[in-house]
Amino acid sequence: MVRERIRVIEEEEWHHRRNVQGLLAELGSGPSKAREMVFWLVGKSIGLFCRIGGRFIPMYGAGRLESTNIAEYERAAALALEAGYPEMIDCLLTMAEVEWEHEHFFRRQIIGHWMLRMFRLWPAPPPKHNIRSAYADATESLAVFP
Repeated sequence: MVRERIRVIEEEEWHHRRNVQGLLAELGSGPSKAREMVFWLVGKSIGLFCRIGGRFIPMYGAGRLESTNIAEYERAAALALEAGYPEMIDCLLTMAEVEWEHEHFFRRQIIGHWMLRMFRLWPAPPPKHNIRSAYADATESLAVFP
């Protein structure tokens, strides 16, 4: 069950990657080569820890990373709104919601683990419904005042 959920999460992450590449292409841009390399290394490191370090470290690292991803997608939605790209908001917020689900999964995998005495658990994200609530008024006002 855990392995299958991780496979699904991986598929969703690849889907997010394609979505982000598409959004960047619409803006006439693309991914940063430096960030691509950093996150390739992060992914390979997490994969290595999965094979040699037990479950805690990879689950902890993935959960912490997913937690930051939520905020990054929310920030991207705010920037899209500010820059006049309201059509991108739904896609970005949907990805934030999926990241919320990923973070929740990884958090559940490590809660109660004895290694949390040595590693501080990252702050829990706000409730999932808060992701869209911040944009409800903004997107409605765009419809009224294009």
